Amino acid sequence: MELVEEIRPTTLPALPQKAALEKVADSVNAVANSITINSPAMYEIAVEELTDLQRKVDDLTEQRFKITRPMDASKKEVMDLFRGPIERCEASIAFLKKLMLDYVTAEKKRAAEAQRIADEQARQERLRLENEARDQQAAADQKVREAQAAAEKAAAATKAAEEATAAGDVEAANKASAEALAANQVQAAAHADAQVAHARVTLNQTIASVMTAPVVASAAPKIAGVSTSERWTAEVTDLLTLIKFVAANPQYITFLQANMTPIKQMATSLKANMKIDGVRAFPQAGITARRK
Repeated sequence: MELVEEIRPTTLPALPQKAALEKVADSVNAVANSITINSPAMYEIAVEELTDLQRKVDDLTEQRFKITRPMDASKKEVMDLFRGPIERCEASIAFLKKLMLDYVTAEKKRAAEAQRIADEQARQERLRLENEARDQQAAADQKVREAQAAAEKAAAATKAAEEATAAGDVEAANKASAEALAANQVQAAAHADAQVAHARVTLNQTIASVMTAPVVASAAPKIAGVSTSERWTAEVTDLLTLIKFVAANPQYITFLQANMTPIKQMATSLKANMKIDGVRAFPQAGITARRK
C-alpha cells in the first residue's frame, strides 16, 4: 500500500571535513595535557585555557546542530504526519483483538461449564451403577443362599426317600422323592438367578470403572496464523505489604528499586542534614566554565 505522493528532499549544510574536526580535538587534547597546576598562576592559566577550550566545544556543538536541526525537523514532520493514522489503526486492531479475546474467553467459560456438568453427570451415573451393582450383588448373594438351602433340603428329602424305600413305605418314599425333585428345581433356578445377578454386577462395575464424561471443546475456530496465548503476570496491590515481605525475605530484594530522583532532590535540599537509613548524602565537586 503505497501512500507517498511526493518526496521532499531536505537540503543539509555541507559537512565539515573529518580531518578538520580531528584537528580541533587534537589541539584541545594537547593543551589540556600540557598544563601542570602547581601554583596559583598556573591555576589561572588553566582557567583561561578551560574557557577557551569550552568555547571550541561550544562552536563544534553549534556546527553539529546546524546540520542536525533540519534533519530533526524533517523527522518530526514525518512522525507527526503518521502518528495519528497509525495510532487510530493500532487502536482499531486492539479493539478487534479485545473482541476476539472476549469471545474466546466466553467460549472457554462455556466449555468449562459444559464440561463441569458432563463430569457431574458422569459421576452421578457412576454412582448409580455402583449402587445398582451393590443391590445386584446382594440379590446374587441371596440367590446363592437360596440355592444352598434348596440343596440341603434336596439332600434331606433324598435321604428320607431312601430310608422310606428301605422300610417299604412306598407312599412316604414317593412323597420324599417329589420333595427332593422340587428342591433340586429350586436349587437350579436359584443357581441360574445367582449367575445372572453376578453377570449384571460384573457388567455394571466394568461400566462404572470406565465411565467418563466426553471432552467438551470450545467453539472458537482455529485459524492458521492466528492463535491465542495465556501468560501469567503480576501487579503490586499493596506496596507497604510488599516492602515488609522483602524485609523479612531479603532474597527478594530485586523486587524493590530505589527511586533516586526524590532521594537526590532531598539531598540537594537538606545536604548534610539528610538522615535516611540506608542512604548516604555526600557532596560532589565540579567546575563550571562560562564563556566570556
